[in-house]
Amino acid sequence: MDLLPENLQTVLHHSTFAYLQATAQDHLATKLSHLRTMVLQPYIIEPVSKFLAVYASVMPDLMSLFLLAVIILISIKILDYAYRLVMFWIALAFKLVFWVSVLGLGWYVYNVGIENAGRGVGWVWGLICGFVGDFEEKTKMAAAAYAGVPR
Repeated sequence: MDLLPENLQTVLHHSTFAYLQATAQDHLATKLSHLRTMVLQPYIIEPVSKFLAVYASVMPDLMSLFLLAVIILISIKILDYAYRLVMFWIALAFKLVFWVSVLGLGWYVYNVGIENAGRGVGWVWGLICGFVGDFEEKTKMAAAAYAGVPR
């Protein structure tokens, strides 16, 4: 309290503040007591205790169930961390490949000029169209041979 400014120390030592603090604690204790007696006791504590009393001989030890739940929770947290770690590195690799490709393409266009780069793009487009056309033709021939239709 010595580290607080002077004006805050006077407020904290004021009788009204002490009264409000005590009243709030009493009010909170009253509400929590009411919550326990009206909600927790009849709807949670008693049914669970009756259930455990009836099935205590056939149920496994509660400590072992608790340990199993904790182990499963920790395992799920570890798997979630590993998943997020792997996905981060995969996303980073894809972003790096994308931006390196964009920068490489820009560097290529800068070095050879726009006209030669356009010719290169046209050549690649023609190559791709040739491969696709050849694939479509061979697919049609294979489908016709499979159907038994002579060409």
